[in-house]
Order: sequence, then C-alpha cells, then structure tokens
Amino acid sequence: MSDRETADEITAAVRELVPSAVVHVVRDAGGVLVRAESDAFAPWSHEERRSKLMSRLRGEVAEQVHTWELLTASEAEWYGDLAHVEEGARLPLWATALERAQDVGDVPWSVTFASDLDEDLDSAPVVTFYSLKGGVGRSTALVAVARRLTAEHGLTVVCIDMDLEAPGLDALFGIENQVDPDQGVVSALLQCEFGQQESVLEHVIPVDDSGRLYCMPAGRIDSAYAAQLRALEPEIWYRERTNALHRLIDDVRDSNLRPDVVLIDSRTGVSPVAAPLLFDISDMAIVCFHPHAQARAGTEMLTKALLGATTRRSVDGRPLTPEPRFVVSPMPPGSSATRLAERAKSWVEAWTAAAGSQREGDSHGLSAEEITHTVPYNAEIAFTDTVVGAKGQLAPYARIADWIVQIVPEPNTMSSLHGRTSVGKTEALRQLSFSTGTAEILDHEEFLQDYVVTRQVNETAAPGVPLILGRKGTGKTALFRWLAAGKLTEWEPVLVTTPNQYQGRPAWSFGPDNYAAVGRALDQRGLDWGSFWQVLMALAIYESYGPAREQGAPHPALADLGSGDFAVTQAVFDVLDDPMGPLRCGDWLQRVDAGAERHLLLLFDGLDTAFGHSPAQRSRRSAAIAGLLTKEADLTSRLHGIRLKVFVRQDIWQGLRFENKSHFFGLSRRLQWEDREEYFKVVLKRAVRAPAFAEVLAEIDPVLPGTEVAAWGPEQVAAAWGALVGERMRGERTAFTANWVWNRLADGNGDHSPRALLQLFAAALEWERSEEKRSGYDRSVLRPRSLALSLESVSDKALSALLDEEFQELRQAAEALREYGRTPVGEDALSGIEEDLVGLAQEAGLLETLDSDGPERLFRVPDLYRWALGVTRRGPM
Repeated sequence: MSDRETADEITAAVRELVPSAVVHVVRDAGGVLVRAESDAFAPWSHEERRSKLMSRLRGEVAEQVHTWELLTASEAEWYGDLAHVEEGARLPLWATALERAQDVGDVPWSVTFASDLDEDLDSAPVVTFYSLKGGVGRSTALVAVARRLTAEHGLTVVCIDMDLEAPGLDALFGIENQVDPDQGVVSALLQCEFGQQESVLEHVIPVDDSGRLYCMPAGRIDSAYAAQLRALEPEIWYRERTNALHRLIDDVRDSNLRPDVVLIDSRTGVSPVAAPLLFDISDMAIVCFHPHAQARAGTEMLTKALLGATTRRSVDGRPLTPEPRFVVSPMPPGSSATRLAERAKSWVEAWTAAAGSQREGDSHGLSAEEITHTVPYNAEIAFTDTVVGAKGQLAPYARIADWIVQIVPEPNTMSSLHGRTSVGKTEALRQLSFSTGTAEILDHEEFLQDYVVTRQVNETAAPGVPLILGRKGTGKTALFRWLAAGKLTEWEPVLVTTPNQYQGRPAWSFGPDNYAAVGRALDQRGLDWGSFWQVLMALAIYESYGPAREQGAPHPALADLGSGDFAVTQAVFDVLDDPMGPLRCGDWLQRVDAGAERHLLLLFDGLDTAFGHSPAQRSRRSAAIAGLLTKEADLTSRLHGIRLKVFVRQDIWQGLRFENKSHFFGLSRRLQWEDREEYFKVVLKRAVRAPAFAEVLAEIDPVLPGTEVAAWGPEQVAAAWGALVGERMRGERTAFTANWVWNRLADGNGDHSPRALLQLFAAALEWERSEEKRSGYDRSVLRPRSLALSLESVSDKALSALLDEEFQELRQAAEALREYGRTPVGEDALSGIEEDLVGLAQEAGLLETLDSDGPERLFRVPDLYRWALGVTRRGPM
C-alpha cells in the first residue's frame, strides 16, 4: 500500500468522524503521525477519540500510526507546529498532484463535485481560472464572467488576482490607478502568515457603483512589491498551524461583502502558487487552452491531477474534487473552427474518461460536450485595455457563468419555503406510485383513477370526431379505454377492435393470421375491405348491445357463434360467401340505428399492430384501414345514432391513399401534448393519490388536495410540481425542472409521450428511495437530480418502443446514428441510408431538421433518443 493511499484512507476516516477536521498525515522513520484539529473532538477523551478512529481503519493501516494527535484548537496551541511534512503526504503541491495523475486509473475515492450535491455548499464557492500557457484569454474570460454574474445573475463577486508574477486584473477592470502601496494579495498573504489582524477589506477595491463587483489586485507593482513577493513561500502555508491562503479566502467569505462566489486568476504554468489554488481551495477549475499539440500532454496531466485531488471542503464526510471545466480559446474564424472544437472535445473526453465512472451518483459520467465551451476570437476584446459590461462582449462567456451559477448557494430565505415540503416525505416516498404499464394492461379501477380528462380529451372524445391520430405512447389507447368504460354521456361503447393485450378483448378483435385469412377471402370473392368491416360492426353490436337483439341476428351465420376467434372468423366467411351477406348486415345496422334507445359509439383501436410488421402485412393493414375509413364516410350519411371512432397512428394515416380522404379534413384530431401544464397533470394526478403527498400539498395550498387535478390552473400545477420535484434543477438561478423535463422528453417533432413522463418519474422515485437512506433532502419529495440520473433509462425504453413496436424499418438509420456518435448530424453520416428512410426518421421524431447556412442539410438527435444511441452533443466533424 503506497504512502499516498495510506494518507487518503486515514484522512477519509477522520473526516467521516469529524467532517470539519483539518488533517495532516506525516510519515517519518517510525511510521505515521496523524494530527487532526477540530473543536468537535471536545466531548471525547483522548482515548475515546483514538478508539473511534481506529475502529474506522483497516488493521494494516492502523498499525502504521505511531502517534495520534486528535486535538481541539486550544489543545493544539500546546502541541506547537508540526516539525515537518513530507512531500507525498497529501499536500496540494505539483509533485504530489502529478504523481497521482500518472496512474490513469488511480481515483482514490469516489469523485464528488460541488454540482453533484443536492445540498448547497456552506460558503461561497471558489472558482479558479487557470492555463498552462499564456495568450489564451484566461484573465479576459474571468473579468467577462464576473461582469456577467453581477449584471445578469445579480451575484456579489470578489475577484482575486493570484497571477502574482504578472498581475493584470486591475487593468482589465480599469482600476489600476486606485491600487495603493501595501494593498492587495501579496501584502494580505504576508499579514496572514505573521498573524496580523488587518481587515481584508483594506485590500479590496470596488469595480463599479453596483455594490456587487470587487477586485483584490495582486498589489502595486514597485520595488517593495517585488521584495514582498520573494518573501512568500506557498509550501510553508501547509506546514504552519494557520494556513495563510486558507485564512485569506475565509476572511473574504466572512467579510461584510458576503460574496456569492470568489473568482481567482491563477498564474500560468507549474507555479508554486497555482497548485494549492487548483488542488486545495477550488470548487471549480476553469482550464483555458488552445487545442495545439504543444498544450495536449500538459493539459491532460493537469486534468487527471484535478480529478485525483480532494479539496479542503467536505460535505457529510465526503471530500470534494475540484470540478474541471474547459474553455477553448481563442477559436479562429472560418472552417477550421469546427475542426479545432472537435479536436478539443475529443481530448477532453479522453482525459476525463477514467474518472467518469467514479463520479458519485452519476450514471452518465463526464460529457465533454457538457464541460467544454469554445470562445471565438474577437479582435475588439483582444486589443482592448479593459473589459466593460457591454452585452456583446459578455455574450460569448454566458455558458461559463452558467456553470458557476450551478454551484452558488441559494439565499437563506429560500430554505424556509422549501422546508414545508419535507413534511411526511418518507411516507410519501413509500406511498407514491407511477405505473408505467401500457394503457391496455392497467387495472381497470387504477386506470380510471389515474386518467386525467384534459381539454384535449374532451375535444377528441366528441362523437363527431371519427378519426383520432397520434404517435405510440401519446395516449390513444388510454382515450380508447376511457371511452370503452362508458364515460361519454349518452353514448354506449361497442368494442370492435382492441389492442392485443386489452383485458376483455372480444373474440372478433382479430390478429395477423385472422386478417391474412380475411384478406385472401376478400380477394377470392372479389370484395373490398369495406364489406368485411360492415359485417364485423354488425357482429360486434349484436354480441355487445342487448337491445340490438330485438332486431334478430344480422345474418343467420352470426346467430349462434361458437367460442374463440376461429369460430368467429368462420362465421364472417359464411356471411361473405352470401352475395347478399354484407348488404343484409348494412340493412340490419340501419334498423338498429332507427330503433336504438341509446347512441352507439363503435371503437376501433389496436389496428397499428394487429396485422403484423412484414411488408406484406403492412400493405394489408393500409388496405384494411383505408377500407374502414371509406366505410365510415359512407355510413355517416346513413346512420344518425351510430358513430365510429377509429384510432390510427399518425404515420400510417399519412401513408394511406383512398378516395374521399379529404372527407376527414376537419373531422380528425391529433393527440399531441402541446400544453405543458396538461402534460404534467398526468404525473401529478398519480402523485396526489398518495395521502402523504396530499398532506404536503395542503401545507402549500389547502385547496389543492380537494380539487380535481384536471381543474388545476397553471399556478396550482406549478405549486404541486415544485413540491414533487422542486422548482429548479440546481439552485434558484439554474434551469427550471419543468423546462428541463419538457425539453428532454420531446421528440424531434416536439411531441411528448405521457408514457415517457411516467417512466421518468418511476425511475426517479426508485432512485430517490435508495438515495434518501444515504442522504436526506427536504426541499421536495424527489430531488431534481433524480430526474437527470433517470433520463438514460427512459431514453432506452423510448428508443426500444420506436424501433421494436412502431418503426422497425428505422433500425438501419438508428445504427448509422449510433456509429456516427454525435449530434448535430451532417448529411454524410446518413449517406448510406435511403432518402425515404431519412424522411421517415424525421416523421417519426428520431431526427429534427436544423436551419443551416450551407447547402448541406443538418439534423439533430433529440435528447429523448440521444442517450440510448450513445450520441454526444459534439456536432459534425
């Protein structure tokens, strides 16, 4: 076991017991000395402290420790300073960090970033801007980001210039003439080293009148500054009881400025000051580089060193890892920009691959697309003396600011608002259930309890709408079941065709073999599919609607049906063998229509899959559905109390060719979820069935639990949604959870499937139940992170449904996208795919057409399918 591994294990054990402890592990000739300082040790005797720690260590590690110094702050004063600390004992020095980076797979513990946490950091995050080489716009980026954080996000920002050998933040902010002698970082660090108590505010200069942006310059450049700089020894900071760098950062955080974030401009290269900035105090490291071959090896080692480091900050005993983000700058204009951006992202992907699997709680690892940003070359900024707050100058840096905002703690005022949703969370997690089964197999009572009668349902359920169109998963079968349950007032439902797995499926709802036999029989007799449907409708009404029997059987062959689909098929053939058979059934329908006490609604669902999936079966399906719709148009003019309602997949309808198709213009409705609030009601109605969650809602709005979910307005939906899964993905300044879910569950046509929504929440609930045992969360019943970690499983199910149940012919296109591996997708990636399939992929929502300035078409793979295809957002080569 290496010295580094021993130190790691000891440090982790101490912080598990006392998270606030400052830990030093020192190896000498006799073994290991451990010193940990924290007032949290006070309640225990020295022997109890030692015993509690020894129980947390493996025997082979505990045996190496010859001295335990587990001290409170007052006790530590009597012990004095440590005599020495060896180079390899977890000090944030370049030698230690790069040694760790040399072993690609050596990530000592799980990797946890600040952005992975559900809870806020306990103090302002520190973000260090760093580059191995100069000339890549590092300082400019910091100043632009600082101005954007204050102007666009309303944050208070303190910028510290730690590029001590070549300072320049004061000039970029336009305040260099305001720097006084003995003011700035160098003087402040020396004062901390010597224990002087001067206020840190003496070294800070307001950048403008907003009261939100401040700069701590390196110092005023003169002979005194040079002498002071020579006196600084960063390595000594970690051998003294009071770490000068830690004290400086803590004094800034605790000052009257109360900054939301601290930005640090680091020295380039392997500078002694840069190492503790990157590997010890930074919550996030913004690494700026240009993808030139000279920068590749060094930036790779730096990245691995960051991912192998743990900072001074820990949460619940878990030490945090400095979170790397990459800024590729400056990006030249012209065609080379795309090539260089792709090169940079491919490098980042390789550098972070080893640590991605170690990232705690994140099944997605590290995505180069998510953590890399390119900044185009801008001559105006490159040659300017200062970076002002003009929006045009700041716009290219917006994404970097967004990265930082993700880890900024929320204002304290928000905690009390969110705390109300913590009531009964454990019980709510136990009671909640989001059924993900298809509508045809759900329990009848459960289905009716969960079904949300939205405005769209009322419009499409109207008897005057004979044709319901929609993608698979958009709710066609759910609407069919609701109508089949007799929920439409004054209309008696009659099931003619149903989905294969529908409970109570009648014998006359055929499958592929039956329809194949019917097709052959029609051809042999010279009949069309309309004749068959007329017979089947008469049969379904006769068997299902009691009063119709007063008219006698539609045909003698249908009078005494045997059981099973074979007997029914044979009876239908017997009717078709009679030249007058279909006409007799038609006459019988008119007599029933005239004498029926109730209106009859004939329901046709399951036609999408009932015929099979081979080319011949799909051709038969098209002919049969065209015949059914032709018959519907014919009967509508002759029947007044009998109406048909046919459920057909959108793409099948588009491919139909039959006379009088225009009859359905204005008489069809497409099931698509265009109203976001209506869509979210699908999951909220299931949630509110849990009594414990209803109690949570009552704490927010006493009216909510007693009001039917379908009647909720936008504000009530937002309140219930926030209680269930939170308002924002990570803190009050980040993406709204509602926007996140709506955007990521959309296919390429902007369509949304309720099934995907339920699958997302079912997976999130399962994850939350497990995570809650490890770390509590009281701002919502499900923490927003549960959604992000569950999206991949939803993507797998969505792609499977698309390719296995709807569009098997798109498998070739899906494989091409999988092989290409990125989005947007250029035409070259689809060159081996027939144009008809490319068009079908767009119709099916697998691809979305993007606007392109050039002649070549460009497509995007939506997030709903992107994860399952293994596609990253890296764009065409």
